[in-house]
Amino acid sequence: MRPLRRAALLLALLSAACTTGGGDTSGAPRARRSQDVITEAEVRAGQWADAYAMIAALRSSWLRTPGPDSILGDTDQVQVYLNDSRLGGPASLRGIAVNDIARVQRIRPVDASARWGPGHSNGAIVVTTILR
Repeated sequence: MRPLRRAALLLALLSAACTTGGGDTSGAPRARRSQDVITEAEVRAGQWADAYAMIAALRSSWLRTPGPDSILGDTDQVQVYLNDSRLGGPASLRGIAVNDIARVQRIRPVDASARWGPGHSNGAIVVTTILR
């Protein structure tokens, strides 16, 4: 009889957890913010002077450069691409108007190096603009 009580209690707890919805009364699933993508909706939600200010506000960790990545003391900057054309380091984001941005994505170092070659030990930021 004891295992039956445990099963009934577990079933009641699971049922209660499923019906309460964790406090969300809308019934709609909650979307998680991606740490590697800034969506167009996020871009439009704020007012920033340029892409650098936007990224600094929304995903500041993308702009940080950790210490040297080799015994030689080399420190690569995050590389910035605009529609797959390499612009340079993070300072180049200051020349990109926020109104033109459709999406911004952070590419991790391993993936950036595989895609564009060496010089991406701190990854890349890819800005995709709206086609007009």
